[in-house]
Amino acid sequence: MKYIILTLLILIVYNLIAGFVYIMKDKSSSSRGFYSLRTRIILSLLLFVLLIVSYYFDLIQPHSVNDYNQ
Repeated sequence: MKYIILTLLILIVYNLIAGFVYIMKDKSSSSRGFYSLRTRIILSLLLFVLLIVSYYFDLIQPHSVNDYNQ
């Protein structure tokens, strides 16, 4: 589960950077920046839903800050 979450986070950051580059480099009316933004939003929603479902089915467990002090 950790690797899926990490992969989604990496893809979100990649699309953020790619969208910025597309917006800055493309002087024409290209829609690559829009598609990158749309992909980043979809990946973010997918990550959010995955975290909620994983918590619901006990695939991930929250922890307290006090767990490290024992």
